[in-house]
Amino acid sequence: MVIKALLEGSIKGVGKFHKTPIFPCGIFQYMKGVNDKPGTPNYELYRLALESTSKRLYPNYANVDWSGNAGYDINDPRTYFSTMGCRTANGYDINGLGQLKDGRGNICPVTIILPTLAMEADRDVEKFMRLLGRKIKEAKDMLIERFNWICGQSPESARFMYENNTMAGYIPEEGIRSALKHGTIVIGQLGLAETLQLLIGTDHTTEEGMKLAKRIESLFKKRCAEYKEEYKLNFGVYFTPAENLCYTALKKFRTKYGIIPNVSDREFFTNSIHVPVWRDMDPFEKIDIESQLTGYSSAGCITYVELPSTTMHNIDALETLVNYAMDHDIPYFACNLPNDICNGCGYTGEFNDKCPQCGSTDISQLRRVTGYLTGDYKSAFNIGKQDEVENRVKHIKN
Repeated sequence: MVIKALLEGSIKGVGKFHKTPIFPCGIFQYMKGVNDKPGTPNYELYRLALESTSKRLYPNYANVDWSGNAGYDINDPRTYFSTMGCRTANGYDINGLGQLKDGRGNICPVTIILPTLAMEADRDVEKFMRLLGRKIKEAKDMLIERFNWICGQSPESARFMYENNTMAGYIPEEGIRSALKHGTIVIGQLGLAETLQLLIGTDHTTEEGMKLAKRIESLFKKRCAEYKEEYKLNFGVYFTPAENLCYTALKKFRTKYGIIPNVSDREFFTNSIHVPVWRDMDPFEKIDIESQLTGYSSAGCITYVELPSTTMHNIDALETLVNYAMDHDIPYFACNLPNDICNGCGYTGEFNDKCPQCGSTDISQLRRVTGYLTGDYKSAFNIGKQDEVENRVKHIKN
């Protein structure tokens, strides 16, 4: 009943103009045998979720049966795969809580800017891999230093987090480390596609590029698993959203190395392991590519596809697409659809410059730029993310 009410509220919109709600970030937990197909107990809620997605972008879809969350307790929803909205997720807790997700969070991240390492390695693959190994170790050292500093704070600075079990496991005699040790500390990355271009002249949309991409991601995963055992802290691989870093890292790179085609000729580096937004392909192709890499991340990732606003008239097609992502072991999936809102009459659709209903030019262009929705992306984000949105192609081949 609660889920139904939330989805109906999302579809209706807020205020007299029924605008798309920016928060809360809706996430629908997709589970085989429960809501995935006709005849399952909650299939009607899944269909309602798809209708909401087609009109309001939310909800996103969390894959409860994702292989990376194997061993969850079907009788305890607190152990189901879930994210903190944008993409951050908690893997298996080495300090006693297992697959429990409640009461845990991402304590601190460090992101490695991969294209810069490729240039520092003289665009040589073997030199790059050795340098990446050193940088992952440095990121680990930074994370431990930050974690220890955070654990040195007084519980009085945020008493509610421990008194109300917001952070689980708190033992007053042991200090806040008793709770924070259950959280996740993560090593992130930026710009895999551009890095592959620098090293071998192609990205991971090709067989050659994917082979090297898997070698790179295997190193991240292997090292984080080793650190998790050695330090008894929940190290994980994170596919960073890079809201600001996509632009600031690009600017520094371009200042030092200039403009390199398909690397620094735009205003942003590609988010983590994503397929470059300008690559023309259908949504199934994009899922096929990214699903080969999402399993390397235990601390959070997301796969998007770009769809036209007319998707709201074809819920069956949207269902096929979400099912395909879940069947291909995508842990967290979202669909991006244009959502232009007229602030004069409330008309919603895709019209970009002026309202087709009343002619007003007072419009807000709502886009999912990272994991969340914001206001007008042209005022809410830096130049890099704005350029990324404008470079996106819809994943619908003619």
